[in-house]
Amino acid sequence: MSNILNKLNTHKICLSYLGLFEDDITDKIIGISEYYLDNKTDLSKLKNKVSFLIAECFQNIVRHGETKKETVKIEGYFQLSVLDDRAILTSCNLVTHDVAKSIESKLNQVNQLDAEGLKKLYTDVLQNGGLSEKGGAGLGLIEMARKSGLPLKFLFREIENNQYRFFLALEIISKKDITEEKADILEIENLYNELSAQKIMMLYKGDLSKDIVVPLVEMVQSNFSNKEDITSTEKRSIITLIESLQNVSKHGKIVNGSKEGLLTMIKSDNNYTIEVSNTIDYEKYPKFESMLRSIKEMDKNELNNLYKKQLMDPEISEEGNCGLGLLEISKNSGGNFNYTFTQQDNKDYYYSIQINI
Repeated sequence: MSNILNKLNTHKICLSYLGLFEDDITDKIIGISEYYLDNKTDLSKLKNKVSFLIAECFQNIVRHGETKKETVKIEGYFQLSVLDDRAILTSCNLVTHDVAKSIESKLNQVNQLDAEGLKKLYTDVLQNGGLSEKGGAGLGLIEMARKSGLPLKFLFREIENNQYRFFLALEIISKKDITEEKADILEIENLYNELSAQKIMMLYKGDLSKDIVVPLVEMVQSNFSNKEDITSTEKRSIITLIESLQNVSKHGKIVNGSKEGLLTMIKSDNNYTIEVSNTIDYEKYPKFESMLRSIKEMDKNELNNLYKKQLMDPEISEEGNCGLGLLEISKNSGGNFNYTFTQQDNKDYYYSIQINI
């Protein structure tokens, strides 16, 4: 995990998602993007452009993507990153050999054109180009190039049975005079491979305020709600995810105007692992650590008795109902969680909890 985080050290926020591609997933990512760009950066003028391009990236995946044999759903990879001077959108999905050749030709074409050339090409295709089975005749790719301001990065990696992984990255720059390209398509492929190898279905680094936590949870819920039957493990995973993120709101320290944190959710067979990390104020550390240690040491009966007692306790402090969220986490995981506290140079602690469901 540390290797992955090192790759993201210049990212203000980073959301990586591997899973089903549905309209409601698009809406959640757009919501996170708009909130962050509006409230946490000087890049608010990019908000509408980024929202449009997120939707276009998803449409591109649905338009060209291949489904897996066991499902009619489109699955893929999408990443939203915000840096100091730009946003970077990345996608990956499966395509056939013929589709790969067609897309590659169009991408090479748009990357050779300047703004005027792209505008003319867009008009020509709109007026004269027909529609294929896979959607518009390159209109989406042309729009991506027009609104990005920098060349589109792409890579086709052959895997098996005439199928390719199609990686696409676009940079939305804050100023027209920016010429430096920061998206490295090979690094993007390496990050995807690491996330996939570790079975990470979601990774988020950045502000964990309520306006971002809610759509993150809803993205996970969308993956489950599309199934006919939601398992007990999946239900407990959702509850645990909510409680884990609420703990950041209750106990996390505000740094640079945000409660910064890290979330990863891993799916392995029918099990889930949730890991959340954030900074804890050194003054809150003793009480919080003591509460965690006490809960970790409880047997099942002790845990259930304390849980029932706290449910009836009307006294709720700013830290919550005396650790009720942590009790919920322990109940849902059967006590199968681990945590660490690492003291930083400024005396505060970096807290991480890993929960196995």
